[in-house]
Amino acid sequence: MSKIGVGLLLTAALVLTPMLGAAAEFKVGVVDGMDVVSKSADGKRVQDSIKRKSEDLGKPFAQRRQDLAKEVEDFQKQASVMKEDVRKRKAEELEKKMQEFQKQGADAEKQLQQFQEKELAPLFQKLESAVKAVALQEKLDMVLDKRNAGLLYMDPKLDITDKVRSKF
Repeated sequence: MSKIGVGLLLTAALVLTPMLGAAAEFKVGVVDGMDVVSKSADGKRVQDSIKRKSEDLGKPFAQRRQDLAKEVEDFQKQASVMKEDVRKRKAEELEKKMQEFQKQGADAEKQLQQFQEKELAPLFQKLESAVKAVALQEKLDMVLDKRNAGLLYMDPKLDITDKVRSKF
């Protein structure tokens, strides 16, 4: 081997050796944050609150959906005997009602989403504090969320979910 090849090999070894040592000290933990939150007393309370809000927002829509479906059905039955202008006007009215219904549904969905975010925010802050406490205690350099990290495999010994749950 030439002197240049040996020099490059020696240089690479000197540069990479400290990196390998640092990589060996790098510690990672994995937590299932949703599991911690959803199984906690606060998490169950918030889930119940969100469910109640969803039901409250959805109640008016069930009856309205049935009413619209009945109107459409009646229109379809009578459309063949209606005059052209009456049929067009009735079809436009039904279309407007359906668009309004969809708009109200989208508004209700948006309200529910905002409610969820507001209710869950304190729990996620509490989760973050618990994760930080465990990470400091275990001297972890990084903690990944099991569900949101795109994690395809992990060694089960990296899972700190139970420790975080106890701090939560």
